[in-house]
Amino acid sequence: LQYEKPRAVHGQPRKKTSNTRAPESPPSTMTEADKSFDKLQFALPVDENNKATEVRILNFSRPHMRAFHFNWVAFFFSFFAWFAIAPLVPYLRVSLDLCDNGNWDVLTDPRQCICSNACKRTLQNGNILNVVGAVAMRLVMGTWVENAGPRFSMAFIVIAFALPVAGIGLVTNAAGYIAARFFIGGIGSSFVVCQFWSSVMFSPNVVGAANATVGGWGNLGGGVTQIVMSQVGAGLAASVGYNNGWRYANLVPACFLVLIGVGLMLFSDDVPEGKFKELYASGQRKKQSYSALIMASGKDPRVWALCFIYGGCFGTEVAMNQQLAPYFYGYFGLSITSAGWAAAGFGLMNIFARSLGGVISDFANAKFGHRARHWVLFFTQTMAGLMLLTFSRMKSDNFAGAMVVLLCFSFSVQMAEGATFAIVPYVGKILKALGPVAGIVGAGGNIGAALWGVIYREVSTSDPDPRAPFLVHGFAVLATCLLVPFVHYPSLGSMFFPATETDEKPDVQPAVKMQASAVDEDAPAADVARSA
Repeated sequence: LQYEKPRAVHGQPRKKTSNTRAPESPPSTMTEADKSFDKLQFALPVDENNKATEVRILNFSRPHMRAFHFNWVAFFFSFFAWFAIAPLVPYLRVSLDLCDNGNWDVLTDPRQCICSNACKRTLQNGNILNVVGAVAMRLVMGTWVENAGPRFSMAFIVIAFALPVAGIGLVTNAAGYIAARFFIGGIGSSFVVCQFWSSVMFSPNVVGAANATVGGWGNLGGGVTQIVMSQVGAGLAASVGYNNGWRYANLVPACFLVLIGVGLMLFSDDVPEGKFKELYASGQRKKQSYSALIMASGKDPRVWALCFIYGGCFGTEVAMNQQLAPYFYGYFGLSITSAGWAAAGFGLMNIFARSLGGVISDFANAKFGHRARHWVLFFTQTMAGLMLLTFSRMKSDNFAGAMVVLLCFSFSVQMAEGATFAIVPYVGKILKALGPVAGIVGAGGNIGAALWGVIYREVSTSDPDPRAPFLVHGFAVLATCLLVPFVHYPSLGSMFFPATETDEKPDVQPAVKMQASAVDEDAPAADVARSA
């Protein structure tokens, strides 16, 4: 990552500086119809596919870095809005008359609520349906983004799902709450678009850093929302009352979603050459068959193995974003705002932990070959399961120890996420269907979160110990580690088996005539694998 000012402006004549096409890249073969693209000028050096070969964080020039910043900011607010309701649960459960001892007509403080099995079941059902909604949208978005383009896809997601985010403040009963949580969950599909958009903007030599950064900074929204929304909710409750404060609070993330959606539609691009609509009109890009993309990715068993592995790491992160604030509030007796700060510690590790998982996987690959990536994933996921088991044994009088273990747990989980998406691009490259593959594996995170939600619902209503669901969850995460050895590539090997001479053939042809492939076919395997 290079932190420096832009040296040219997109669209202006290029000066005789290092801002030319990367010298190490071979010249591309251009047709007569493609020659106009060779005249494009960029603020960053690019390869033969016009993908940036550098990532400059303080550069906001169009198209590469403009897309980079719109990408992570949109993903950040998607996660922020997705889990904005979690720290407000102590207020809403009274407003929706879920407490055994009444609503705000008889209660004067959220801590007076007695939330027994029926109350817990309703809240956990909301958590489960929240991630189920994301599963469906991620599967759809994986193929849609290939043809609609990442710019429109991301704008559609953040603007459309701002409606249920704001609308949850209108619900008055348990059914309305569960329905609102389901529709809000669709905003989680922004992850698929996030990874696709970054992949088509940055060259294989830096796409690992780019994807890990936009993904990690986006996931950070799940931690920041615990702090911000608990503070906003408490402030509004003090001014407009407990019953209305949490309702108005949800307008905050909804407004941000609309603003970022409009901004990226107006001021960003799908790919370095511009917008998909223009590329279709000029014939530089052709649409792919949705059925062919789905079949190519859906019939590959490695995709589904990675799907459930990702459920063990990212699915766990999603579950923690929903469970931790109420858990700290109820079990450790923290205030609503303090519980929000404690829960935020888990999400804030995304500043660097997910990126580090990708970096370590890259390093292991460079030193020991592709098989080492699988070992990195296995060890980080195993460590996450062990840390969760340890967290489940922490007692209510040892809050400091619980926080230390929680941070180690978060660190391991997010490293495993980065290590997973250091392997995913190999499958996408072989199948020529990076979007659908990322969609299926990304949906696996939400499938896992839904399964973990069922665990928390059933165990919490049958075992009086609040720590019991975390214990069962920890063993389930360890079970997903057993799938890693089955992710085998005949041409690359796996944990226990070396590579063979078999070359795998793609089932789907590239979507473009020159540029828009998400993974460079000619790039070395070690570079292609960086797209996480």
